[in-house]
Amino acid sequence: MMLTILDRDGVLNVNRPGHVLTTGQWRWLPGALDACRRLSGSSGGRLAVVTNQAAVGRGLLPPSGLAAIHRRMTDDLARAGVARPLVLHCPHRPEARCWCRKPAPGMVHAAMAWFGVDAERTVVVGDHLSDLRAARAAGCWGAHVRSGRGVAPGSGGPRYLGSFRDLSAYADTVEQRRTAHAPRP
Repeated sequence: MMLTILDRDGVLNVNRPGHVLTTGQWRWLPGALDACRRLSGSSGGRLAVVTNQAAVGRGLLPPSGLAAIHRRMTDDLARAGVARPLVLHCPHRPEARCWCRKPAPGMVHAAMAWFGVDAERTVVVGDHLSDLRAARAAGCWGAHVRSGRGVAPGSGGPRYLGSFRDLSAYADTVEQRRTAHAPRP
């Protein structure tokens, strides 16, 4: 089983200025729902979403508002045929330097423990260097998507899978690798 840990803003939904503060501000990126379906599909892959949400710690978004946004996200995924992913968030402000806020690996470790998957079978996909640093700190593989903040980071470390246009392009690559390694009849 492979665990794919996804950042939220810029990977699944449009990375907007400020924060997503209402369900009405949530906008799926093109192809993201289908990519999630493919990543969690027939190969038994599992999905988790890990997201820094300082808007909660800053008092801009109540926990109930964040829960409603995540409920919309998981409901949309379920309608697309994706099993509800584990969703973890860090509500703390950056200056708190907590164990869970990326680039710290706390949420990545928690997701791996939840699914009982080791770092060798875990990929963190994000649009920011903090996502890749969290992957590296947890010993996981990391992949960058340009659909959020756009700029590809420098070296992502020894387990860096590369930079992809978006989550759909990453899912294409995963499927191509699976097909290349599949037993031939």
